[in-house]
Amino acid sequence: MKALLGGVVLTPGRRIEDGVVLTEGQRITAVGPRGLMAIPPEAEVVDAREGYICPGFVDIHCHGAIGVDPGAEGTTVADLHRVAAFKAGHGTTSFLLATAAASPESTAATLALIHRAVGARGGAELLGAQAEGPFFNPEARGAQAAEHLRPPSIDEFEEWLRLCPELKLVSLAPEMEGALEFIRHAASRGVTVSVGHSMASYEQVEEAVKAGMRHATHAFNGMLGLHHRRPGTAGAILTDDRIMAEAVVDNIHLHPATVDLILRCKGPDQVALVTDAVTAAGLPDGEHTWDGRRVTVSGGVVTLDDGTIAGSTLTMDRAVRNLVADTGASLGRAVQMATLNPAVAIGVADRKGSLDCGKDADIVVLDRNLEVELTLVRGKIVYRREGETADV
Repeated sequence: MKALLGGVVLTPGRRIEDGVVLTEGQRITAVGPRGLMAIPPEAEVVDAREGYICPGFVDIHCHGAIGVDPGAEGTTVADLHRVAAFKAGHGTTSFLLATAAASPESTAATLALIHRAVGARGGAELLGAQAEGPFFNPEARGAQAAEHLRPPSIDEFEEWLRLCPELKLVSLAPEMEGALEFIRHAASRGVTVSVGHSMASYEQVEEAVKAGMRHATHAFNGMLGLHHRRPGTAGAILTDDRIMAEAVVDNIHLHPATVDLILRCKGPDQVALVTDAVTAAGLPDGEHTWDGRRVTVSGGVVTLDDGTIAGSTLTMDRAVRNLVADTGASLGRAVQMATLNPAVAIGVADRKGSLDCGKDADIVVLDRNLEVELTLVRGKIVYRREGETADV
Protein backbone atom coordinates (compact mmCIF):
# COMPACT_ATOMS: atom_id res chain seq x y z
CA MET A 1 0.00 0.00 0.00
CA LYS A 2 1.22 3.49 -0.91
CA ALA A 3 0.05 7.00 -0.05
CA LEU A 4 1.06 9.75 -2.45
CA LEU A 5 0.61 13.13 -0.84
CA GLY A 6 1.98 16.63 -0.48
CA GLY A 7 1.11 17.86 -3.95
CA VAL A 8 -1.71 18.94 -6.24
CA VAL A 9 -3.64 15.97 -7.60
CA LEU A 10 -4.43 16.55 -11.27
CA THR A 11 -6.71 14.13 -13.02
CA PRO A 12 -9.14 14.85 -15.86
CA GLY A 13 -12.02 16.89 -14.45
CA ARG A 14 -10.51 17.37 -10.98
CA ARG A 15 -7.83 19.47 -9.31
CA ILE A 16 -7.27 18.70 -5.63
CA GLU A 17 -4.97 21.01 -3.71
CA ASP A 18 -2.91 19.12 -1.13
CA GLY A 19 -4.42 15.90 -2.36
CA VAL A 20 -3.82 12.23 -1.58
CA VAL A 21 -3.86 9.15 -3.78
CA LEU A 22 -3.94 5.77 -2.03
CA THR A 23 -2.97 2.56 -3.81
CA GLU A 24 -3.08 -1.06 -2.81
CA GLY A 25 -1.45 -3.68 -4.97
CA GLN A 26 -1.95 -2.66 -8.59
CA ARG A 27 -5.00 -0.47 -8.09
CA ILE A 28 -5.99 2.99 -6.90
CA THR A 29 -8.16 2.74 -3.81
CA ALA A 30 -8.88 6.35 -2.83
CA VAL A 31 -8.39 9.91 -4.08
CA GLY A 32 -9.23 13.08 -2.18
CA PRO A 33 -8.13 16.12 -0.14
CA ARG A 34 -5.56 15.36 2.53
CA GLY A 35 -7.71 16.87 5.26
CA LEU A 36 -10.48 14.35 4.56
CA MET A 37 -8.33 11.26 4.05
CA ALA A 38 -7.19 8.75 6.62
CA ILE A 39 -3.65 7.60 5.79
CA PRO A 40 -3.26 3.95 6.84
CA PRO A 41 -0.29 3.65 9.22
CA GLU A 42 1.13 0.75 7.22
CA ALA A 43 1.19 2.72 3.96
CA GLU A 44 4.47 3.70 2.33
CA VAL A 45 4.41 7.47 2.07
CA VAL A 46 5.51 9.10 -1.19
CA ASP A 47 5.90 12.84 -0.66
CA ALA A 48 5.24 14.84 -3.82
CA ARG A 49 6.76 17.88 -2.09
CA GLU A 50 4.32 20.45 -3.46
CA GLY A 51 4.55 19.11 -6.99
CA TYR A 52 1.82 17.47 -9.05
CA ILE A 53 0.39 13.96 -8.74
CA CYS A 54 -0.99 12.99 -12.17
CA PRO A 55 -2.15 9.95 -14.09
CA GLY A 56 0.70 8.31 -15.97
CA PHE A 57 1.07 9.41 -19.57
CA VAL A 58 -0.26 7.16 -22.35
CA ASP A 59 1.75 7.31 -25.59
CA ILE A 60 -0.14 5.60 -28.41
CA HIS A 61 2.30 6.49 -31.22
CA CYS A 62 5.93 5.52 -30.69
CA HIS A 63 8.35 3.77 -33.07
CA GLY A 64 11.11 3.13 -30.54
CA ALA A 65 13.81 4.93 -28.58
CA ILE A 66 17.42 4.72 -27.32
CA GLY A 67 18.56 3.01 -30.51
CA VAL A 68 15.86 0.32 -30.44
CA ASP A 69 13.70 -0.16 -33.55
CA PRO A 70 11.04 -2.87 -33.11
CA GLY A 71 11.11 -3.46 -36.87
CA ALA A 72 14.85 -4.00 -37.14
CA GLU A 73 16.23 -7.47 -37.64
CA GLY A 74 17.69 -8.84 -34.41
CA THR A 75 15.57 -6.72 -32.06
CA THR A 76 14.59 -8.73 -28.97
CA VAL A 77 11.92 -8.62 -26.29
CA ALA A 78 14.63 -7.42 -23.90
CA ASP A 79 15.28 -4.47 -26.24
CA LEU A 80 11.61 -3.49 -26.12
CA HIS A 81 11.73 -3.69 -22.33
CA ARG A 82 14.59 -1.18 -22.42
CA VAL A 83 12.35 1.16 -24.38
CA ALA A 84 9.70 0.66 -21.70
CA ALA A 85 12.19 1.70 -19.01
CA PHE A 86 13.17 4.80 -21.00
CA LYS A 87 9.52 5.76 -21.43
CA ALA A 88 8.89 5.45 -17.69
CA GLY A 89 11.70 7.90 -17.02
CA HIS A 90 9.66 10.50 -18.89
CA GLY A 91 6.36 9.85 -17.14
CA THR A 92 4.85 7.39 -19.60
CA THR A 93 3.19 4.46 -17.86
CA SER A 94 1.65 2.72 -20.87
CA PHE A 95 2.30 2.85 -24.59
CA LEU A 96 1.92 1.29 -28.01
CA LEU A 97 4.80 0.47 -30.32
CA ALA A 98 4.18 1.41 -33.94
CA THR A 99 5.26 -0.33 -37.10
CA ALA A 100 6.18 1.59 -40.25
CA ALA A 101 5.48 0.60 -43.85
CA ALA A 102 7.44 -2.58 -44.52
CA SER A 103 7.11 -5.85 -46.39
CA PRO A 104 4.33 -8.20 -45.27
CA GLU A 105 6.93 -10.54 -43.77
CA SER A 106 8.69 -7.78 -41.84
CA THR A 107 5.44 -6.27 -40.56
CA ALA A 108 4.29 -9.70 -39.39
CA ALA A 109 7.58 -10.34 -37.59
CA THR A 110 7.45 -6.96 -35.86
CA LEU A 111 3.90 -7.47 -34.65
CA ALA A 112 4.77 -10.95 -33.37
CA LEU A 113 7.70 -9.47 -31.43
CA ILE A 114 5.51 -6.76 -29.90
CA HIS A 115 3.00 -9.42 -28.85
CA ARG A 116 5.72 -11.33 -27.01
CA ALA A 117 6.72 -8.16 -25.15
CA VAL A 118 3.20 -7.04 -24.16
CA GLY A 119 2.81 -6.43 -20.45
CA ALA A 120 6.49 -5.58 -19.96
CA ARG A 121 7.39 -4.84 -16.35
CA GLY A 122 10.18 -2.73 -14.94
CA GLY A 123 9.07 0.25 -16.99
CA ALA A 124 6.03 1.54 -18.83
CA GLU A 125 3.47 -1.13 -19.67
CA LEU A 126 3.49 -2.09 -23.34
CA LEU A 127 -0.20 -2.36 -24.23
CA GLY A 128 0.18 -3.51 -27.81
CA ALA A 129 0.77 -2.19 -31.31
CA GLN A 130 -0.16 0.47 -33.79
CA ALA A 131 0.23 -0.33 -37.48
CA GLU A 132 1.22 2.95 -39.10
CA GLY A 133 0.95 1.79 -42.66
CA PRO A 134 1.49 0.28 -45.15
CA PHE A 135 -1.92 1.26 -46.53
CA PHE A 136 -0.98 4.83 -47.45
CA ASN A 137 -1.19 7.21 -50.39
CA PRO A 138 2.27 7.49 -51.99
CA GLU A 139 1.68 11.23 -52.51
CA ALA A 140 1.55 11.73 -48.73
CA ARG A 141 4.03 9.07 -47.66
CA GLY A 142 6.34 11.44 -45.74
CA ALA A 143 9.14 9.27 -44.31
CA GLN A 144 7.31 6.01 -45.03
CA ALA A 145 9.17 3.73 -47.46
CA ALA A 146 7.48 4.10 -50.86
CA GLU A 147 8.38 0.59 -52.02
CA HIS A 148 6.31 -0.97 -49.23
CA LEU A 149 3.07 0.98 -49.69
CA ARG A 150 0.13 -1.12 -50.86
CA PRO A 151 -3.69 -1.14 -50.93
CA PRO A 152 -5.63 -2.07 -47.77
CA SER A 153 -5.94 -5.82 -47.27
CA ILE A 154 -8.38 -7.40 -44.86
CA ASP A 155 -6.54 -10.71 -45.16
CA GLU A 156 -3.27 -9.08 -44.11
CA PHE A 157 -5.04 -7.29 -41.26
CA GLU A 158 -6.44 -10.60 -40.00
CA GLU A 159 -2.94 -12.07 -40.04
CA TRP A 160 -1.77 -9.11 -37.96
CA LEU A 161 -4.47 -9.80 -35.40
CA ARG A 162 -3.55 -13.47 -35.29
CA LEU A 163 0.07 -12.60 -34.56
CA CYS A 164 -0.68 -9.66 -32.25
CA PRO A 165 -4.17 -9.73 -30.73
CA GLU A 166 -3.14 -6.54 -28.90
CA LEU A 167 -3.19 -4.52 -32.13
CA LYS A 168 -5.08 -1.41 -31.03
CA LEU A 169 -4.72 1.11 -33.85
CA VAL A 170 -4.31 1.04 -37.63
CA SER A 171 -3.55 4.06 -39.80
CA LEU A 172 -4.47 4.22 -43.48
CA ALA A 173 -5.42 6.57 -46.31
CA PRO A 174 -9.22 6.32 -46.63
CA GLU A 175 -9.21 7.35 -50.31
CA MET A 176 -7.40 4.14 -51.32
CA GLU A 177 -9.33 1.45 -53.16
CA GLY A 178 -10.91 -0.93 -50.67
CA ALA A 179 -10.34 1.39 -47.70
CA LEU A 180 -13.99 1.82 -46.67
CA GLU A 181 -14.54 -1.94 -46.55
CA PHE A 182 -11.31 -2.27 -44.56
CA ILE A 183 -12.41 0.42 -42.09
CA ARG A 184 -15.76 -1.24 -41.50
CA HIS A 185 -14.08 -4.59 -40.93
CA ALA A 186 -11.33 -3.31 -38.62
CA ALA A 187 -13.80 -1.28 -36.57
CA SER A 188 -16.01 -4.35 -36.19
CA ARG A 189 -12.98 -6.18 -34.75
CA GLY A 190 -12.53 -3.50 -32.08
CA VAL A 191 -9.47 -1.84 -33.62
CA THR A 192 -9.33 1.95 -33.83
CA VAL A 193 -8.87 3.15 -37.41
CA SER A 194 -6.98 6.37 -38.13
CA VAL A 195 -6.59 8.60 -41.18
CA GLY A 196 -2.94 9.09 -41.97
CA HIS A 197 -0.54 9.75 -44.85
CA SER A 198 -3.55 10.66 -46.91
CA MET A 199 -4.64 13.01 -49.69
CA ALA A 200 -8.31 12.44 -48.90
CA SER A 201 -10.79 15.18 -49.61
CA TYR A 202 -13.08 16.47 -46.89
CA GLU A 203 -15.87 14.34 -48.34
CA GLN A 204 -13.73 11.19 -48.42
CA VAL A 205 -12.79 11.60 -44.78
CA GLU A 206 -16.45 12.03 -43.87
CA GLU A 207 -17.32 8.81 -45.72
CA ALA A 208 -14.56 7.06 -43.77
CA VAL A 209 -15.97 8.38 -40.49
CA LYS A 210 -19.37 6.97 -41.45
CA ALA A 211 -17.64 3.63 -42.00
CA GLY A 212 -16.13 3.74 -38.49
CA MET A 213 -12.88 5.73 -38.62
CA ARG A 214 -12.39 7.70 -35.39
CA HIS A 215 -8.77 8.87 -35.22
CA ALA A 216 -6.20 11.03 -37.03
CA THR A 217 -2.47 10.27 -37.19
CA HIS A 218 -0.17 13.23 -36.38
CA ALA A 219 -2.61 15.91 -37.49
CA PHE A 220 -1.51 18.19 -40.36
CA ASN A 221 1.55 16.02 -41.04
CA GLY A 222 1.46 13.57 -43.94
CA MET A 223 -1.93 14.72 -45.20
CA LEU A 224 -3.74 17.11 -47.53
CA GLY A 225 -3.78 20.48 -45.78
CA LEU A 226 -6.44 23.06 -45.18
CA HIS A 227 -7.56 25.32 -48.03
CA HIS A 228 -10.41 27.82 -47.78
CA ARG A 229 -12.28 26.27 -50.73
CA ARG A 230 -11.05 22.71 -50.29
CA PRO A 231 -11.01 21.83 -46.58
CA GLY A 232 -9.17 18.60 -47.36
CA THR A 233 -8.05 15.95 -44.90
CA ALA A 234 -6.98 18.48 -42.26
CA GLY A 235 -10.24 20.41 -42.54
CA ALA A 236 -12.31 17.30 -41.91
CA ILE A 237 -10.20 16.40 -38.89
CA LEU A 238 -10.62 19.87 -37.41
CA THR A 239 -14.38 20.01 -37.85
CA ASP A 240 -15.57 16.45 -37.15
CA ASP A 241 -16.07 15.91 -33.42
CA ARG A 242 -15.99 12.14 -33.89
CA ILE A 243 -12.27 12.22 -34.73
CA MET A 244 -9.57 12.21 -32.05
CA ALA A 245 -6.59 14.14 -33.43
CA GLU A 246 -3.02 13.23 -32.53
CA ALA A 247 -0.72 16.21 -31.94
CA VAL A 248 3.08 15.98 -31.96
CA VAL A 249 3.87 19.04 -29.84
CA ASP A 250 7.61 19.27 -30.39
CA ASN A 251 7.59 22.70 -32.08
CA ILE A 252 8.80 20.92 -35.22
CA HIS A 253 5.84 18.95 -36.52
CA LEU A 254 3.45 21.77 -35.58
CA HIS A 255 3.91 25.49 -35.05
CA PRO A 256 2.47 26.54 -31.66
CA ALA A 257 -0.16 28.61 -33.47
CA THR A 258 -1.25 25.48 -35.36
CA VAL A 259 -1.49 23.58 -32.08
CA ASP A 260 -3.64 26.41 -30.76
CA LEU A 261 -5.84 26.16 -33.87
CA ILE A 262 -6.28 22.42 -33.32
CA LEU A 263 -7.22 23.00 -29.68
CA ARG A 264 -9.69 25.75 -30.55
CA CYS A 265 -11.37 23.55 -33.17
CA LYS A 266 -11.28 20.20 -31.44
CA GLY A 267 -11.52 21.17 -27.78
CA PRO A 268 -9.64 19.45 -24.95
CA ASP A 269 -11.56 16.17 -25.24
CA GLN A 270 -10.57 15.38 -28.84
CA VAL A 271 -6.79 15.88 -28.91
CA ALA A 272 -4.26 13.21 -27.92
CA LEU A 273 -0.63 14.12 -27.34
CA VAL A 274 1.77 11.60 -28.89
CA THR A 275 5.51 11.48 -29.42
CA ASP A 276 5.91 9.76 -32.82
CA ALA A 277 9.36 9.02 -31.38
CA VAL A 278 11.85 6.92 -33.34
CA THR A 279 15.05 5.14 -32.42
CA ALA A 280 16.94 8.42 -32.00
CA ALA A 281 14.84 9.46 -28.99
CA GLY A 282 17.10 9.56 -25.97
CA LEU A 283 20.27 9.63 -28.09
CA PRO A 284 22.55 12.60 -28.87
CA ASP A 285 22.53 14.51 -32.13
CA GLY A 286 24.26 12.71 -34.99
CA GLU A 287 23.60 9.88 -37.43
CA HIS A 288 21.38 6.98 -36.43
CA THR A 289 19.35 4.25 -38.12
CA TRP A 290 15.58 3.93 -38.27
CA ASP A 291 13.49 1.69 -40.52
CA GLY A 292 16.70 0.42 -42.10
CA ARG A 293 17.64 3.90 -43.26
CA ARG A 294 20.03 6.55 -42.06
CA VAL A 295 18.52 9.44 -40.15
CA THR A 296 20.30 12.54 -38.92
CA VAL A 297 19.40 14.29 -35.69
CA SER A 298 20.27 17.97 -35.36
CA GLY A 299 18.81 20.06 -32.56
CA GLY A 300 16.36 17.25 -31.89
CA VAL A 301 15.05 17.27 -35.48
CA VAL A 302 15.12 13.85 -37.16
CA THR A 303 15.47 13.83 -40.96
CA LEU A 304 16.18 11.43 -43.78
CA ASP A 305 19.00 12.19 -46.20
CA ASP A 306 16.57 14.13 -48.43
CA GLY A 307 15.52 16.37 -45.54
CA THR A 308 12.15 14.69 -44.87
CA ILE A 309 11.17 14.76 -41.19
CA ALA A 310 11.23 11.19 -39.92
CA GLY A 311 9.48 10.97 -36.57
CA SER A 312 10.78 12.77 -33.51
CA THR A 313 12.89 12.62 -30.37
CA LEU A 314 9.98 13.89 -28.29
CA THR A 315 9.01 12.52 -24.87
CA MET A 316 5.56 12.85 -23.32
CA ASP A 317 6.70 15.02 -20.42
CA ARG A 318 8.27 17.48 -22.84
CA ALA A 319 5.09 17.49 -24.93
CA VAL A 320 3.12 18.50 -21.83
CA ARG A 321 5.61 21.24 -20.97
CA ASN A 322 5.56 22.55 -24.54
CA LEU A 323 1.78 22.61 -24.67
CA VAL A 324 1.53 24.60 -21.46
CA ALA A 325 4.37 27.00 -22.30
CA ASP A 326 3.53 27.67 -25.94
CA THR A 327 -0.27 27.65 -26.14
CA GLY A 328 -1.43 28.80 -22.74
CA ALA A 329 -3.28 25.53 -22.15
CA SER A 330 -3.79 24.80 -18.47
CA LEU A 331 -1.74 22.00 -16.96
CA GLY A 332 -4.94 20.12 -16.20
CA ARG A 333 -5.97 20.19 -19.86
CA ALA A 334 -2.48 19.21 -20.98
CA VAL A 335 -2.50 16.25 -18.60
CA GLN A 336 -5.88 15.14 -19.95
CA MET A 337 -4.51 15.21 -23.50
CA ALA A 338 -1.55 13.07 -22.42
CA THR A 339 -3.55 10.59 -20.36
CA LEU A 340 -7.30 10.11 -20.65
CA ASN A 341 -7.73 11.11 -24.29
CA PRO A 342 -5.21 8.62 -25.72
CA ALA A 343 -6.61 5.95 -23.39
CA VAL A 344 -10.09 6.64 -24.75
CA ALA A 345 -8.77 6.52 -28.32
CA ILE A 346 -7.56 2.92 -28.00
CA GLY A 347 -10.30 1.66 -25.70
CA VAL A 348 -8.40 1.29 -22.41
CA ALA A 349 -9.95 4.15 -20.44
CA ASP A 350 -11.67 1.65 -18.16
CA ARG A 351 -8.28 1.07 -16.48
CA LYS A 352 -5.92 3.79 -17.72
CA GLY A 353 -5.79 7.56 -18.08
CA SER A 354 -7.18 8.96 -14.81
CA LEU A 355 -6.81 8.70 -11.06
CA ASP A 356 -10.03 6.90 -10.21
CA CYS A 357 -10.72 4.18 -7.69
CA GLY A 358 -10.32 0.73 -9.21
CA LYS A 359 -8.13 1.85 -12.07
CA ASP A 360 -4.51 0.79 -12.47
CA ALA A 361 -2.17 2.68 -10.14
CA ASP A 362 -0.31 4.32 -13.03
CA ILE A 363 0.93 7.60 -11.60
CA VAL A 364 3.55 10.23 -12.37
CA VAL A 365 4.80 12.82 -9.90
CA LEU A 366 5.95 16.09 -11.50
CA ASP A 367 7.84 18.86 -9.78
CA ARG A 368 6.84 22.52 -10.12
CA ASN A 369 8.85 22.74 -13.34
CA LEU A 370 6.86 19.78 -14.73
CA GLU A 371 9.92 17.54 -14.66
CA VAL A 372 9.35 13.89 -13.76
CA GLU A 373 10.31 12.95 -10.21
CA LEU A 374 8.66 9.56 -9.84
CA THR A 375 6.74 7.08 -12.00
CA LEU A 376 4.55 4.23 -10.78
CA VAL A 377 3.16 1.49 -13.01
CA ARG A 378 0.43 -0.64 -11.47
CA GLY A 379 1.48 0.49 -8.04
CA LYS A 380 5.18 -0.27 -8.46
CA ILE A 381 7.78 2.49 -8.56
CA VAL A 382 9.64 1.98 -11.84
CA TYR A 383 11.47 5.31 -12.02
CA ARG A 384 12.83 7.69 -9.43
CA ARG A 385 14.83 10.75 -10.39
CA GLU A 386 18.42 10.62 -9.24
CA GLY A 387 18.75 12.42 -5.94
CA GLU A 388 15.05 11.94 -5.17
CA THR A 389 14.57 11.72 -1.42
CA ALA A 390 10.92 10.78 -1.12
CA ASP A 391 10.20 7.83 1.13
CA VAL A 392 9.68 5.04 -1.37
